[in-house]
Amino acid sequence: MIAVALVHPDTPHAAAYRHGRQFGYADRGWLRCETTAILGLWQPAYAMLTHAAANLPLPDDVGMGLAHYGVHVEARRADGTGYTLLRLGPYTQTWLASRDADRLNTELEGRAALVIPGFTVTAKDAVFHVSDRGSYADPHGADVTVLLADALAGVRV
Repeated sequence: MIAVALVHPDTPHAAAYRHGRQFGYADRGWLRCETTAILGLWQPAYAMLTHAAANLPLPDDVGMGLAHYGVHVEARRADGTGYTLLRLGPYTQTWLASRDADRLNTELEGRAALVIPGFTVTAKDAVFHVSDRGSYADPHGADVTVLLADALAGVRV
């Protein structure tokens, strides 16, 4: 039997987990599960029983997929070819990724086709690919518009 203590990402208990690198946590992930599969409530006393407290990675066989969401900023030609300028993630909830994608598209509004000549630049929600995590910029505590500006500054036309 495996017991998994889930922490809702919008609670104070999740802050330490989200920024766990500062506390030495590594190789952690968020789980996605149906709310009807959750029995009971989070209690702070459970913290000592979690994998994070024991400095262990989440087991692969808990029956729930990892929750990973991202934002990709892409430059596309009219023929559909192009490339990804910036990847942001991981996000713990889809609405957070959507919010940042909307914010970036607002920033690009009116100039999406002018930022890189011959390309239209847009931000979209995407799946966060854990195996490619090194290519993602961490959006937590960062201004995503600054990350976009940095990515655009590095483009060579």
